Amino acid sequence: MFEFETVMKYLPNLLHGALLTAGISAGAIVLAFLGGVILSQLRMSGNKILQWPVRVYVSFIRGIPFIIQLFVIYYGISLIGADMPTWLIGMLALAMNSAAYQSEYFRAGLESIPPGYIEAARSLGMGKLHILLRIKMPLVFAKLVPPLTNEFILVLKNSAIVSTISVVELLRVGQQIITTTYRPTEIYIMVAAIYLTINLTLMFLINIYRKRQSVWTGRSGGGRA
Repeated sequence: MFEFETVMKYLPNLLHGALLTAGISAGAIVLAFLGGVILSQLRMSGNKILQWPVRVYVSFIRGIPFIIQLFVIYYGISLIGADMPTWLIGMLALAMNSAAYQSEYFRAGLESIPPGYIEAARSLGMGKLHILLRIKMPLVFAKLVPPLTNEFILVLKNSAIVSTISVVELLRVGQQIITTTYRPTEIYIMVAAIYLTINLTLMFLINIYRKRQSVWTGRSGGGRA
């Protein structure tokens, strides 16, 4: 029989874990966004010395499961003797993973911008950096909101995997509670409900942005499942 008393008793512990999950995910999303922009610029630079490392990196990330990437980074940092909190390692692993996918979204978006937009900006005397920040990125981001939304949600869901390196986030807290209560059904249902709430909140905020922005009206493709 479902025990609501158990859920309510340990709800504060789960919410504390959810805060760490949200923090790790938010930090990873920001770092991945910046990394994706930088990688896309290197990929489109026309310089093969810069392009090939990015291609190798993206292929490596897309071809290997995230949990393997996490372990490589975790044990790699330990191997070189660096002292870093596990939550930070998890955040960096999530960011490095997502940045590879986002770079491909940004590259496709940048290549789809009509040349006339860039020519008009140049005719006004705008430099490359100014064009990137004021013209290209607003247009690209407006168009790529749907796939980026999917990517952000995937980062949040992948954050559960960082529990494998002992990060006490939402899933890890739930597992610890289960070892005490022996009530896995109730706890996992509550963990799932909290993940769903965070995801729905993120989607709600992004939808508000989409309704307010009217820079780009074209259709965009989907993200990864």
